[in-house]
Amino acid sequence: MPHPRLDRALFHLERLIAFDTVSSRSNLALIAYLEEVLAAAGFACSRVPDGQEDKAGLLAFLGPRERPGLVLSGHTDVVPVAGQNWSSDPFRAVVREGAVHGRGTADMKGFLACMLAIAEGVTARELPQPLLLAFSWDEEVGCRGVPRLLEALLAHAPRPLGCLVGEPTGMRVGDAHKGKIGLRCTVTGRDAHSGLPQLGANAIFAAAELVAWLAREAERLAVRGPREEGFDPPYTTVNVGTIAGGSELNIVPARCSFVCEFRTLPGEDPETHAARLEEQARDGVLPRLRARAPEAAITFERLLAYPGLRADLDGGFARACLELAVADTPIKLSFGTEAGHFARAGIPALVCGPGDIAVAHKPDEHLSLEQLELCLDFLERLVRRDLR
Repeated sequence: MPHPRLDRALFHLERLIAFDTVSSRSNLALIAYLEEVLAAAGFACSRVPDGQEDKAGLLAFLGPRERPGLVLSGHTDVVPVAGQNWSSDPFRAVVREGAVHGRGTADMKGFLACMLAIAEGVTARELPQPLLLAFSWDEEVGCRGVPRLLEALLAHAPRPLGCLVGEPTGMRVGDAHKGKIGLRCTVTGRDAHSGLPQLGANAIFAAAELVAWLAREAERLAVRGPREEGFDPPYTTVNVGTIAGGSELNIVPARCSFVCEFRTLPGEDPETHAARLEEQARDGVLPRLRARAPEAAITFERLLAYPGLRADLDGGFARACLELAVADTPIKLSFGTEAGHFARAGIPALVCGPGDIAVAHKPDEHLSLEQLELCLDFLERLVRRDLR
């Protein structure tokens, strides 16, 4: 027998997918839809603006706000589809071969649809603790919205008993994930005719020295750095994603920039890795660059950062999640989520949601009907469980 609320979840998922909420675009139409559905279900809704005119988050409360409650949390934005070869319109839900296809099905509008379907089927009277639904924005570009959402949440309610972030885990409980910091490095030298290179300061050479240092650092961390089994890979990783510089072959380049990231084990501070890179730039590369051009500079811009997660499994919230999930053994996640922010704010946080992260961000992203049903069953029992 299909779950009794599966039709409602599919109804909402079809509508959520139709909102093109790629992170570079507005999510306000989707937020308005969430408000309409949840207000009709008896939730008190509060928008959380991001300081711009085209983005917002949403908090929706059911039950007395003076009591600690349970948070279900998900992000409203999705990654772009440009340049991907889809079999169908990515912003139209298509059901085929037992799965819903469309951008965001797994990451993570399937979970949002389940949140809405469950919200329509409960009343405050039957809940052992208040229920709070949290919808963030700009997660896909570095978890930028959730700090402001958390600030609003803690201003309106006591610290919750727990927060479930519904990223795709196949409905297994994730109790740990890596943190991350992303940086843009810009090297400024001095241009000159390539026949007279001594008159210039080659920014690409300097940037290449730093990229080579990052490659050596990646090898060092893989071989001699801290390890935590269960992660894949079980160590902090380094990547250089893009590099650009110069204008012509016969010009010594005056400018070069690259972007890099560190994905750190939980418990590590990503800033310590950024500080080591900056030290190498300041003490190892910049002096030689300034010997040729005193005006030379190397600057760093923080593009994004979020903390890792290592959850405590002793509380009532964690015990309930592990009991209700498809397996009672937690897993570690190599991708980042907003759960680290909730945990850093003192809210017990775990990750568990429908779908497979392996299909996220790809063409023909999809979510099986079986996973939707498992999520509905999980949430229906979780919100009715006394977590104290």
